[in-house]
Amino acid sequence: MQVDTDSLPASFSVPPAAQHGPSTPTALGPSSSAPEDQAPLVTLVHRASVQAVHRLYSKALTEQQNAGRYGALAMGVHGHTYEFEVKFRGPLCKATGQVYGNGLLEDIMHMAIHEVLSFKHLDNDLSFFLSRPSTLENVCLFVWRNINVIMAPHPYDVCEVSVESEPCPKVGGRGMSKSRVTFSGEMIGIPSIPA
Repeated sequence: MQVDTDSLPASFSVPPAAQHGPSTPTALGPSSSAPEDQAPLVTLVHRASVQAVHRLYSKALTEQQNAGRYGALAMGVHGHTYEFEVKFRGPLCKATGQVYGNGLLEDIMHMAIHEVLSFKHLDNDLSFFLSRPSTLENVCLFVWRNINVIMAPHPYDVCEVSVESEPCPKVGGRGMSKSRVTFSGEMIGIPSIPA
């Protein structure tokens, strides 16, 4: 699936590989390289875990609407352990048997997740959340953006970012143990906010 880069907010950066969709292997023909001259394109999954605090609150809603949407408990400051999973796509190095620059990908994870999120108050310490609520969905978008900005000069593609955490506290919660959000760079028209 191709990403419509014209509809992306200016703050999002999508690597060239993601703009044109995933690469698909083609059969060797007369104009193709020999298999030994090609590098397999593999997906590597890295995981990271950080702890941070936040409160659910939207400046676009009234106090009553915030309480109705998020619940009074979630509007107070509380903490989570955020568990991230990032899928990188890149060429496999024949000599090392690893994705080229595997150590670089670990550094990117550290810079894009640990350095900016670990033990932070999302709403107070990160400018990204000054204009948007620090929901699990927006935390996922924040990490996607960070990783893509850092990776821009490198020959890799982030194909997916997922984040999982326990739900925010809520009176009369329905007993969900964890929630997970995944973003793969796809965009659609802006939906209207339900009442």
